[in-house]
Amino acid sequence: MPSATLEKLSQDVKEIKVQLHRITHILQEDFELSDEVKKELKESRKQSLSEYIDHKDVLKEFT
Repeated sequence: MPSATLEKLSQDVKEIKVQLHRITHILQEDFELSDEVKKELKESRKQSLSEYIDHKDVLKEFT
């Protein structure tokens, strides 16, 4: 019985290694924002914080 547990553990560790390798590869890629997203970001930074809706108010509306 213990060998089956060790085999399962070994298989799980191998799967985690594969997933970690994929995540590492994705994070190493160079991503660039599209022009549309850059434009929206620039516009949002111009917006005053006073125009934002308070989180508590949003929660009240949906709960």
